[in-house]
Amino acid sequence: MPENFYMPHVLYLILMLLKNCKIISREGMTAADILIEGEKIKKIGKDIKRNGLKGEDVINVKNLPVIPGLIDAHVHMRDFKESFKEDFFTGTKAAIAGGFTTIIDMPNTNPPVTDKKTFDDRIATAERKAVVDFCLNFGIKDGNLEMISKVNPASFKIYMDGSLGRVGDDTLEHAVRSGRVAVHPEDAGIIERNLKYLNDREDFLFHGNIREPKAEEVAVKKASMLAKKYKKSVHLCHISYRKSLNYLNEYTTSEVTPHHLLLTESDLKEKEGFAKTNPPIRSPLDLRALWTALKAGRIDIIASDHAPHTVSEKEEDMPECPSGIPNLDVTLKLMLTLVNRRTLSLTDIVRLMAKNPARIFKIKGKGEIREGMDADIVILDMKEKGKIEADEFYSKAKYSPFEGWKTTGGVRQVILRGTLAFDDGEIIINKGSGRYMEIEGVEGDT
Repeated sequence: MPENFYMPHVLYLILMLLKNCKIISREGMTAADILIEGEKIKKIGKDIKRNGLKGEDVINVKNLPVIPGLIDAHVHMRDFKESFKEDFFTGTKAAIAGGFTTIIDMPNTNPPVTDKKTFDDRIATAERKAVVDFCLNFGIKDGNLEMISKVNPASFKIYMDGSLGRVGDDTLEHAVRSGRVAVHPEDAGIIERNLKYLNDREDFLFHGNIREPKAEEVAVKKASMLAKKYKKSVHLCHISYRKSLNYLNEYTTSEVTPHHLLLTESDLKEKEGFAKTNPPIRSPLDLRALWTALKAGRIDIIASDHAPHTVSEKEEDMPECPSGIPNLDVTLKLMLTLVNRRTLSLTDIVRLMAKNPARIFKIKGKGEIREGMDADIVILDMKEKGKIEADEFYSKAKYSPFEGWKTTGGVRQVILRGTLAFDDGEIIINKGSGRYMEIEGVEGDT
């Protein structure tokens, strides 16, 4: 046989049938079966025939709720030099066990994702390790605006607090014109001014004074005004302050985290470093305002802001303690508990944690259970009782301000692109099964 002769590959599509599903969508609940062919949802309907499928190819869901694979729009995997805190394998194991089949990783890594080589290296690293699909954000700061035309991330992330380097008004304005910006909205000037007077204080409540609410309000106002000026999309990450909500407009989208929905300053005082995060935990008034905005549809996404550190780091005194809470293991459990308490509905979960993230970040094939979409499916057990115990996390970060909280509702099974990935508490998908999601059909103005 000639050396350059290649035998054609025969593609055998794997079939899977989910029987007796209660499919949850934004519109409500539908009782139906789901036929999966390869990586896609082939058919949805009543009483789909087995057609020779046997054993493990047929899953009797037994009328449990079925939702699309969730999308976490805000996570911090810690590869490269800080993989001792988290890496794409451990972090995405926490994701798949928590019902997330797609994540969007942030660029404030070490080294930061602010050039094309590091961006490409990060994709390669995640492809070797991840067990869920993933997108990346790309960091923009003064001096690297030209990268907007050279890479294709989920969005261009701007840290207005200066944590990736200085971001001048011209840089912010130019980036907003690209139409693909996500911002960390805290004003660097206000934070720097407060640091001069407050950073030697040991009380963790002073973290909320350093990053005072005004720092967020000023940054949200500036970014929102630019979005309206250029009629371009701007995504506002982790809103925490009630007055920030006044500046949301038709060109902005926004997200909120579990810790800003469920914790207040009293929890920061009690939990100290384990509840230290940016932006800080706020007042009960802010918490109530966030809930009102979320239920009114003014906030678009619930995102974990999974930001893991080591326990020893989180036990440091206030100035040295890094900010961040690991939430991938717990976000869905917390939200399902609220569903059981009738604070939220399962349709809210689908809208806020699947459909809206896919729409906002233009992630093709994700966010819905619909024929032709990726077969990313989560089967829920709404009666599962549990307690949050950080030492059982898949994440390397074995701490949580929600430690000891009782939960009702959990994940029974997760399917990623037609492959059973998580089954009754066990991850059964191979390392490196995750795929980089190229963003398609985006607008741009560089």
